[in-house]
Amino acid sequence: MKNQIDESRIIRNLFGKFATGVSVVSFLDEVNKPFGITVNSFTSVSLDPPIALWCIGKKSELCESLINQENYVFNFLADHQIDLAVKLSEKNNHNLDVANCKIEEYGPTINESLGWMACSKRNVVESGDHFVIFGNVDKISSLESKRSPLIFWSGKFENLK
Repeated sequence: MKNQIDESRIIRNLFGKFATGVSVVSFLDEVNKPFGITVNSFTSVSLDPPIALWCIGKKSELCESLINQENYVFNFLADHQIDLAVKLSEKNNHNLDVANCKIEEYGPTINESLGWMACSKRNVVESGDHFVIFGNVDKISSLESKRSPLIFWSGKFENLK
């Protein structure tokens, strides 16, 4: 058993050596309350048609809500948004403060992010201890600014500076 635990830690550490951007997947619950979860698993899949994917762990308290969610928004975080990324990555701490976002028809968009991408669910695939969620990209907004991205590397949030 210890060998399996050691191997799991080794592979997790190796996966962590691949730097990724940080995004918040935001959505409205059944009573239109904004929620968000920090993810670093965003991947572009296709340009024609535009499709993106992300993953959520089966043990996440938001898993069932999100695999059944029809619409959600990827918000690409800037390096000054580390506190928001940390908060929304914590267990049972996914309420999105309405002061930090604007409620749009397709979900909450986070103020001061690098940009956002509204998606509608295309399909969900179960894979290992996660679900892979594919989304059709329905609307985008890229903020023209000189902000730097927030990145995740080696188990912690970093910036490019």
